[in-house]
Amino acid sequence: MVKSVVIICEDSPIGKNSAIETIRMGSGITAVGDLDECKIVFMSDSVFFLSKYFNPEKVNIEIPSNIYKLMELSDIEVYVLDSALKIAGIKETDLVEFDNVKVANIQEISNFILNADLTYRY
Repeated sequence: MVKSVVIICEDSPIGKNSAIETIRMGSGITAVGDLDECKIVFMSDSVFFLSKYFNPEKVNIEIPSNIYKLMELSDIEVYVLDSALKIAGIKETDLVEFDNVKVANIQEISNFILNADLTYRY
């Protein structure tokens, strides 16, 4: 039986809805499943989705406020790869302010993946 899931998102939030679908998927399987934990990991360009300066209206994308609300209310843990933040020029203080959003290094994320019963890459 699957008790722990890690969902990895790497795609930019501009031009794709992978970041939004990652949150939906994590929230959905957490609500429906009998999971002990669900972790979502944002890597590569997907980290821009969690920047408080991300302004989707400037590129004609709808503001994902309902997804941010879903992320805030769900029991999923959201992690951002520290090196991806550095490459993107985003500081930890530039991230959206939710209790369940944390910065992690590659070793921590590797452990999440190794210890998970199931891993999705979105």
